[in-house]
Amino acid sequence: MGTNEQFNNDDEIDVRELILVLFRNWIIILATTAVIAVSVAIYAITLPDQYVSKAIAVSTSGGGGSQMAGLAALAGINISSGGKDVNLMNYVDLLVQNTAFCEKIIEREWEVQRLQTKKEKKARAPILYDTMTLAQFWEFGKPDTTVPNWEYGYKMAQIGYLRSPKKKFLSIEKDVKTGTIEIKTRFENPSLSYFVHEFLIDYLKEYIAEDYFNRDKDKRIFVEERVAEVKGNLSKAEARLAAFHERNFSIQNPSVILEGERLQREVLLQASVYAELVKQLELAKIDEKKETPAFEIINEADFPLYPSEPKRKILYLLGIFGGFFVGIFAVFAKEWVESIINTRNA
Repeated sequence: MGTNEQFNNDDEIDVRELILVLFRNWIIILATTAVIAVSVAIYAITLPDQYVSKAIAVSTSGGGGSQMAGLAALAGINISSGGKDVNLMNYVDLLVQNTAFCEKIIEREWEVQRLQTKKEKKARAPILYDTMTLAQFWEFGKPDTTVPNWEYGYKMAQIGYLRSPKKKFLSIEKDVKTGTIEIKTRFENPSLSYFVHEFLIDYLKEYIAEDYFNRDKDKRIFVEERVAEVKGNLSKAEARLAAFHERNFSIQNPSVILEGERLQREVLLQASVYAELVKQLELAKIDEKKETPAFEIINEADFPLYPSEPKRKILYLLGIFGGFFVGIFAVFAKEWVESIINTRNA
């Protein structure tokens, strides 16, 4: 019991000493907290406002993939049975890497809202817009026309900036829990963010629809080729069976009978495959003409009235708490260094 009491007393003394050390050096803690908090606040103020337009979408899918896979298996060909499942994550990534798509965004003239001062907002002054390209908005400056292929270089510099992973002008994220997709555009101007977002959604729908059309067209061509091939095989099988019957009409030899049955089975098999292919060809023609939505927007983007980023209040709090804990660490580090010096001097 005496030993336990001694340990408890030692712990209480240690805690008291730590608290006293912090009280004796409160100026260091306060100064460190103030310096870091002010620094973070200045940094947060200098960060440009970011306006985010966000739509929530879900992928849709169509059937028919497994039928085509089984059909191809009959033909001795292995194809994917994925149907029309859409991976929006991949599609948006493909679009960002698509130079033609980026060129359209870069070369297009957008309506850019003039940001109002607090005084203009209070006075409810009318919102004015300027029409400009992204290069003008980003203030890229004039290109160096003395450089060979300067037009291409100037354009690719803008496209590279648009694709910047740090800026995240165009981005997409998946909610693992709900399975929904968030399609975002992020710019330093609300109208620019909103209008680019609308352009992205419309272009994405057309892009996927065209991809579907090409896939359905390829499927229809594949079936047409197989129909022609199987039709030829069926004609040949029927011709072989007819010739066999003509040659062996009155012969009742067991081997002849077996050969006739084999030829008959071949004709039936080719006829069955041909009938199935004709059905699938009609379905393929229908799929080629049918418009199937690639994805569905369940929550459309709103016009961003206020900046979405940066979260300045959170940064301010992080600066205060971070400065406070750094100050405590600095006090303990100071005491530790002083104890070492005192020990050496002793």
